[in-house]
Amino acid sequence: MTYKVSNAQIIKRVPKTDSTPYAFIPADTVAADSLVMVAFGGDLTYTERSANFYAKQLEEVLKENGINNIDIYSIVYDFGSIEPMFERSELFRIAGRRLIKSQTSPIRQQRIDAIIQEMRDNEAVPNYVKKIHDIFLRPRFSDETGKKINLNQAISRIRKIKFYAHCHGAVTIYEIANYMYDEMLKIGYTKKEIETIQKELLVIQHNPVAPLDKQKFTTISFASATDKMMLKHNNIFADWIFENAPEDLLPCYFDTKYGNLFVAKRLYENVFTEHDNKCLTASEKSNCSLTKDGQIIFNAERNAIAGGAKKSLEDATIKSVEELVEGNGVNFKQLKENGDKVYNLMLTDLHQQSLKRGHQK
Repeated sequence: MTYKVSNAQIIKRVPKTDSTPYAFIPADTVAADSLVMVAFGGDLTYTERSANFYAKQLEEVLKENGINNIDIYSIVYDFGSIEPMFERSELFRIAGRRLIKSQTSPIRQQRIDAIIQEMRDNEAVPNYVKKIHDIFLRPRFSDETGKKINLNQAISRIRKIKFYAHCHGAVTIYEIANYMYDEMLKIGYTKKEIETIQKELLVIQHNPVAPLDKQKFTTISFASATDKMMLKHNNIFADWIFENAPEDLLPCYFDTKYGNLFVAKRLYENVFTEHDNKCLTASEKSNCSLTKDGQIIFNAERNAIAGGAKKSLEDATIKSVEELVEGNGVNFKQLKENGDKVYNLMLTDLHQQSLKRGHQK
């Protein structure tokens, strides 16, 4: 079977008119100095309609906070021959993680390995990742001839763009960040300059299925401890939270070393919807059955989106996670205190488990 290279389409939110009844248009270029927020949906976002869902969410959150002058875009995926599940597994392998918890037969594993190898051979960096990068980011750190630009100009341009991801969208952004790093090196930026520039790009993620550590962009994640989608890559931290955290686990924040992660035991009253982000806007929230803890996590997430947008408007750097999420029932210091207690409990428990297995060193 002929390998099909991946691709991506970009849509932009616009006012609803007779010619734009669904309030979006295709977009092929984005001005380097424009104020932008980009939505990266899950791996089922392969239609304009599904991509528009995420774009509309961001638009509504901004409007609810009195922000109307930021362009909203969203990504439509065409994975071609790429298998998103295996793409995620490959990303976790590169990050040094075990891949799939369930046992796989040798025959099926051979098939999986063959698919992953074909993906590596044909798209070491997925074409859809390159395309998104080249539309949104390359013009912000290079001129029309492809050469590097002034450091302060690049910083200012990157500050004006923010990313929002759900599920597989976090994988896409993780790969974009790595590709951007390599491309900037090629045109003469130093490693220190690249780190400085990339940290100006804020990423807000809901139930991400990508590694939470080793992030090149400034990334804040919001998640449910009972979201099984996040447990498929054998992250010892996620595993422990899911299997051992008490029923009365309080909403927590785990700092930069652990991925700037906000997490609650449950977000929804209905456990089968834990992976969804469908309570993000105020209008959605009124029809949602969120737990009390879920309300805190979603409030923090909305605050981060609005706070990040305001930083873009001000052309200002983000000084702390706290300044983005505080307010509307969110007490950052309390969430961090809760997270520190849970982390210490986890370390103690894992150490005791190790002693029981006779692994004391």
